[in-house]
Amino acid sequence: MEMWMWIIILIIVIGLSIGLLYYVINRFTKFRFIDKIEDSTIFKNKERDRGRAADFTQSAKKEFLENNPGQKYNPKRSWLRILISIVIVLIINVITYFLTSGVEMVVILLHLGVIWAIVEGIFALIRVVFKKDYTRGKVYLPGIIAIVITTVYLLIALYYGSTVAITNYTIDTDKNVEHLRIVQISDSHLGVTMRADTFPAEVEKIKAQNPDIVLITGDYVDDNSTKEDLDACCKALSTIDCKYGVYFSYGNHDKGYYDSSVRGYDNEYLINSLESNGVKILEDQIVNLDDQYLIIGRADKSNKNRISIGQLVSTIDPTQFANEYSVVLDHQPNDYDAESAANVDLVLSGHTHGGQLLPINRIGEYIGANDYTDGHIKIDNTDFIVSSGISAWAIRFKTGTRSEIVVVDVE
Repeated sequence: MEMWMWIIILIIVIGLSIGLLYYVINRFTKFRFIDKIEDSTIFKNKERDRGRAADFTQSAKKEFLENNPGQKYNPKRSWLRILISIVIVLIINVITYFLTSGVEMVVILLHLGVIWAIVEGIFALIRVVFKKDYTRGKVYLPGIIAIVITTVYLLIALYYGSTVAITNYTIDTDKNVEHLRIVQISDSHLGVTMRADTFPAEVEKIKAQNPDIVLITGDYVDDNSTKEDLDACCKALSTIDCKYGVYFSYGNHDKGYYDSSVRGYDNEYLINSLESNGVKILEDQIVNLDDQYLIIGRADKSNKNRISIGQLVSTIDPTQFANEYSVVLDHQPNDYDAESAANVDLVLSGHTHGGQLLPINRIGEYIGANDYTDGHIKIDNTDFIVSSGISAWAIRFKTGTRSEIVVVDVE
């Protein structure tokens, strides 16, 4: 059911992209500089035919209505005007493709189209309320404003997606355990914003938090993460010296969706890279820390053989489970009912990227793919924290959230 929902969403996105592409091309035809190009080429030395070529100025509309009372002014666009608009949009898309990626190119187009439509709607409202048409001045004001807003908005989104903040949580417990400082990172998807040249700086941020333990909750790598990035970033993790060490649990991308030849290494190489740099891997396994803390690393939901949280907890001595504080690493935040019923103390997840982009940031919750999207929630006796991730899959933009390193103090 969930897969079908994502397929439907993909079809909607494709349809919306095509519609907004047409809309943006249509809107570019309203820019006034095209008038000058037309006048120096296809209309050179002859009067512009209002029936064949658009003229969007207020004076042109006034002249037409005076000479044609009762008729609606709806000038046609010349073939040259349409061609220029298509070329402009094509150039913009080509530039954004090479500067960013194919996915980010689509994201930019979607934002431009939606923001442009909103700006046009505001100008239409002004025209109705104040009886003033600001779209027909010497410049095409809605287009300029839409492009400026989109550029500024996405630059801010790029900043939030590419720079990593520290998010702090304090969790109180009645259990008689010593203070524990957890640093959680998730969804590095090596190769997007986290690479050999950027990840070591984030490791220094992690070390600066003076953690007792570092937990990596999945999607450390992706299908296109290179061996070079993996080796360099694992080496950076080896420099972390904390009381209990570094632990890793799998996400849905770590083992790869495609043949290992796509990224040049297999899961065994990932395991060796992590373990040889001091990272301990937990897949449906439990570690006891000083008879005070239980670290429960779950297999990812995509693993058909993963054990239920109830089965995992049942392997723990009941007295031990009642007295020790349990921390569950579960990449995808979508097993909350079972985890709260199992009475674990804290569940750390990622996967959602904090919803990534407004206004679709909660769509995973709406379709039942995720129980929560971003931040902290408590259900019965269980605290749940979902990290927006230290990076993201394919898209560097984040709106309504930002990339983060999570610091949890259990007291």
